[in-house]
Amino acid sequence: KRYASRVASSGATQPVSYADADHTRDDEDITRFKEDADIRIYTDRTDARDNLVRVAAKLNLYSPPDVRLVDVVVGGQYGSEGKGHVSAYLAHEYDVLVRVGGPNAGHSVSSPSGVYVYHQLPSGTKDSVAKILLGPGMTIYVPTLLKEIQECGVSAERLFIDPQAMIIEEGDLEDEKTLVGVIASTGRGGGSASARRISERGKPSVRLAREIAELKPYVGDSFPYRGSTTRQLEDAYRRRESILLEGTQGSGLSILHGSYPHVTSRETNVAGCLAEAGISPSRVRKVLVVVRPTPIRVANPDGGANSSGPLKHETTFDEVAIKAELDARELHENEKTSTTKRKRRVGWFDWEQFRNACSINAPTDIVLTFADYINKGNRNARRFEQLTQNTIKFIEEIERVAQAPVSLINTRFPREEETLDLRTVIDRRNWRGRL
Repeated sequence: KRYASRVASSGATQPVSYADADHTRDDEDITRFKEDADIRIYTDRTDARDNLVRVAAKLNLYSPPDVRLVDVVVGGQYGSEGKGHVSAYLAHEYDVLVRVGGPNAGHSVSSPSGVYVYHQLPSGTKDSVAKILLGPGMTIYVPTLLKEIQECGVSAERLFIDPQAMIIEEGDLEDEKTLVGVIASTGRGGGSASARRISERGKPSVRLAREIAELKPYVGDSFPYRGSTTRQLEDAYRRRESILLEGTQGSGLSILHGSYPHVTSRETNVAGCLAEAGISPSRVRKVLVVVRPTPIRVANPDGGANSSGPLKHETTFDEVAIKAELDARELHENEKTSTTKRKRRVGWFDWEQFRNACSINAPTDIVLTFADYINKGNRNARRFEQLTQNTIKFIEEIERVAQAPVSLINTRFPREEETLDLRTVIDRRNWRGRL
């Protein structure tokens, strides 16, 4: 390119050929260049991409592995802890938003644009300008995702879908119908698709995101795919960009550490979320575990003939309403699952289960949501000292058990029918997402 540029600018009618202009005449010249070079690459056993990696490393273009740029939000109970609302509150502080899991998890968010339920895009997508990554561990139901992309006004320039994300087929939805009645599964096909990914390797029945025509603007056409999460994260590390990884469901629903068989189809703790996204633990800066004072599970299927799983100190929303001085009708109306709209079961705080979640996730920060379920008066709190005394004592004990500060407190959850006063988070952090 340099030679062509010089020829064009010289205006010569008969320029010297490249071969004649090359000063490498013989083996002696080659030896001199080899000895003088900063790096020597023998290309007989490498290709262009290999050479690029080696030269980029020499030029120090890669980020060292000890540069911690990733903050992770995970649930500490059985899901529905308010992770989406918290993630959306934080989203504007980050350059990159990463989502894992599948469409069985619905994250409800109240924001300046209104109330919205995210199923496959990161919470806060509508109200941020961050780059969006859907990792290779995701299970994607294409019709729902395309609808969500359209509703959130997300452009192809902003969204990157990993080519190896698994596609949920109609047969997967059919296969999970029995689980809906047995363990109160959401029946969204994610577990069946994940199982097929393993059991049907090499068969045409398994389709990944790279094979879906409608997803090509976000995935890319061929290798190396523009949507590769690894490539996009590598670029983010090099640029020192802040990254927020949003987990789904909760620690108590982990297929490995939850109360099997009343669990989901994936590892929901921080290690599983990192693996699904392709992020090394050494990149993690903050781990935020979200809990609520009254953990919930979806209602038992079949009117109680089967169970959705254990809930250690089970109570009723009527009892919660009495203790917190809330309107019981409001709780019954609001406490329905985001995805299936089924009623929920509720229990008092389970300290043993919480400590187990802390042991597995080692949080740097705790997020307490639904503080109004302790006392209605917390809805009006704008500062920590305005919380009720019992709430403050509860927070102090959470910090002792977790050995981590309660850095964010969600005082209430705004709903569609009310004027959205978004001052619902008491922020006690001494850090911010933006580095």
